[in-house]
Amino acid sequence: MGSRTSTLSRKNATVINITRSRAKSRVSIGFSCTISEIQNTGQSQRISP
Repeated sequence: MGSRTSTLSRKNATVINITRSRAKSRVSIGFSCTISEIQNTGQSQRISP
């Protein structure tokens, strides 16, 4: 029983780590997208008189 619980906890830990990494990547992608949008809007405003 002890070995089984340890393996299960290890699997859960790996799943949690994967979900955390995915969430971080999503946040970073969204952040970069917002930055690019802000830069694009700034450039368009500069071009337009």
